[in-house]
Amino acid sequence: MEELIKLVDIKKVYHLGSVKVNALRGVSMVINRGEMLSIMGPSGSGKSTLMHIMGFLDRPSEGEYIFKGQSTSQFDDDKLAFIRNREVGFVFQSFNLLGRFTALENVELPLVYRGIKGKKRREIALYMLKKVGLEHRAHHTPFEMSGGERQRVAIARALVNDPAIILADEPTGNLDSKTGEEILEIFDELHHEGKTIVIVTHDPEVAARTERVVHIRDGKIVN
Repeated sequence: MEELIKLVDIKKVYHLGSVKVNALRGVSMVINRGEMLSIMGPSGSGKSTLMHIMGFLDRPSEGEYIFKGQSTSQFDDDKLAFIRNREVGFVFQSFNLLGRFTALENVELPLVYRGIKGKKRREIALYMLKKVGLEHRAHHTPFEMSGGERQRVAIARALVNDPAIILADEPTGNLDSKTGEEILEIFDELHHEGKTIVIVTHDPEVAARTERVVHIRDGKIVN
């Protein structure tokens, strides 16, 4: 299989005043293209820090991050932002939608950053809303939607740039069991289409849906 991400002895240290926090203590792993895996661990284990590093939201303190065969350690902030916009789709527990924007406008945002013009941008965004079964809510704001609908909008936004990887942080955490199951079915469909998906979760039922489960504790992989 083709390697998409390779992490080699990744460490992350935060300094909170005089306190030193070792969030990651030497994480090494490989994620292959087309794989669907979950990262599990208790609160404070380092799983969200690991996701932020994989998604170029943060840099490791030490270690090497190889993405699509390239070491990212020498990339400047502009290069990392470019990769983050083009190659990574994020889905968060709290949805992270802009309340004053419609569903369509929220999904369009990554395309705005790419400089794609209005008509083409709307066509792509509407297609992605249709893909998650929400085209009929395109002109509604998040405040007019249920939690499940908001998460579908977030997934459409994550897909709109056809990213190399989707990173989902507790994507069913704010949803009831029935709605959560519907969201997981969307991820299953995306995986069958060949998308690479990483789900950060504390829920063993969610993790059981994935091909591989990585357990992290105290900043280290333990399985």
